[in-house]
Amino acid sequence: MAQAPKPKLPRSRRKAMAEETESVILRAAEEVFSSKGFFDATVAEIVEKAGVSRGTFYLYFKNREEVFSALLSRVVGEMFILSASHETGTLQERVESANRAYLEMFRRHREFMRSVIQVATFDSNVALALNSLRNKFIERVRKHLERSKEKGILYDADPAITSFLLVIMVEFTAYSWLSFGWEPDKERFDFEKVVKEASSLWSRAVYK
Repeated sequence: MAQAPKPKLPRSRRKAMAEETESVILRAAEEVFSSKGFFDATVAEIVEKAGVSRGTFYLYFKNREEVFSALLSRVVGEMFILSASHETGTLQERVESANRAYLEMFRRHREFMRSVIQVATFDSNVALALNSLRNKFIERVRKHLERSKEKGILYDADPAITSFLLVIMVEFTAYSWLSFGWEPDKERFDFEKVVKEASSLWSRAVYK
């Protein structure tokens, strides 16, 4: 007697399972890229770490480069969402809150972000993707500076140039300090002091 076909899972359930599988692969990829670097990482290591088959991997990603780009988009996307400035508090407090959230996320993913900046030096596609994500931060800051200028609380600064400089200041502080461990002083920098100093520089530079 023929067996009855298994009931088909609801669309929402299939979607949730697919998203979970993709997340498992991305988490495994981050571990591999963080420990091995991009150039020494392989799809075989990623699927082994994820506990999925190669066939399953290729249902989601074409190759190592594509999973790397997807991971970059997810990690930086989380930074962008979590570092959105709160609408309450003083300007200084709002800048601090945004920078703290950004640097905390960067610290959590510091090994992977080290790979990103290295790969972007050699791979134009990764560089393009990274710059596109950077532009989201720059655009958000630019719009804020334009609103501040209209309110008369901004020094005579060009919002487009100033937003670029401010975002790059914080980002490359994170790369140099958190990803590469560079500190010019003998004493290790305190995380909260770095947040406050960076935010103080930011605020004094642009707000009256």
